[in-house]
Amino acid sequence: MGEPTRIFTLDEANELVPTLELEFGRVARLRDELRSLVEALGGADASVDILQNGAEPPAGLEVESRRLKVVADEIAAAVARVTELGCLVKDLDLGLVDFYAMEGGQPILLCWQFGEPQVTHWHGVEEGFSGRRPIEGVEPQRPEFLN
Repeated sequence: MGEPTRIFTLDEANELVPTLELEFGRVARLRDELRSLVEALGGADASVDILQNGAEPPAGLEVESRRLKVVADEIAAAVARVTELGCLVKDLDLGLVDFYAMEGGQPILLCWQFGEPQVTHWHGVEEGFSGRRPIEGVEPQRPEFLN
């Protein structure tokens, strides 16, 4: 799985949630635009060919082709910003992020999903999202505007 770039406490992971919310909100909007652009350009294969191989876009779709490259770069930059914080981006579609942590001398991963107001779950290093378990003693908090 690679070496952790940072070991987090629960409080340190929760301090990043507002930043993660902003980044994954941005990514969600960009992914919606990306889907539209991919469709306009003739599908995934044609879009990959444009992005990775420099293929010419279909006639009349040069603007969409340029925008595709910008949007793809913006998504990559958002992922890089999250990674630079020491987090592991696990799934862009679901907005899943893991944080290396230690519990009882053993490495674990604190687990957060876009839309959750705080980190309330964890799983083992070898487990994935399906192995998520609630953190004992941590109750999910409702966003302030719902209180």
